[in-house]
Amino acid sequence: MQRFLITLVLLCCAPFVFADGAYKTYHNAKYDYSISYPKNVLYPQGEADNGDGQKFLSKDAEAHLLVYGSNNALDESLEDRFREESRGGMADNPKKVVTYKLLKNNWFVISGFIAGRVFYQKTLLNAGQFKSFYFEYPENQKARYEPLIKGFVASFKG
Repeated sequence: MQRFLITLVLLCCAPFVFADGAYKTYHNAKYDYSISYPKNVLYPQGEADNGDGQKFLSKDAEAHLLVYGSNNALDESLEDRFREESRGGMADNPKKVVTYKLLKNNWFVISGFIAGRVFYQKTLLNAGQFKSFYFEYPENQKARYEPLIKGFVASFKG
């Protein structure tokens, strides 16, 4: 019984453990944000030439995580960016269906579907900079990838 309790405590308290392995953290120096990702599920593709972020792909390239930052050069409000990002079915992406959206003081979340795929985006506005992560995967692989979102949200700092 004691061994079971110790195992249960370790499982419940271990930071961001996924069945395929532990998480690593990507830190972006240019925009000072970070996110943890499962190192045996998503693979870094190298930081963008302009230093704003990085793309991570699953082995089969069916799932991808994008993390990126940008200066708020147009002095856009978080509410404006939220409205823009949460519009569904527009000319630029007619197959986008937003099923969840939430706006808070300095961040927002939107999620939904795009042509048989699930997407989840979180964006922060901090010190005149937008910092975002965007995760997309096939809807038929929801059981595999949906659990990752909780770790992304908990680890995303900016």
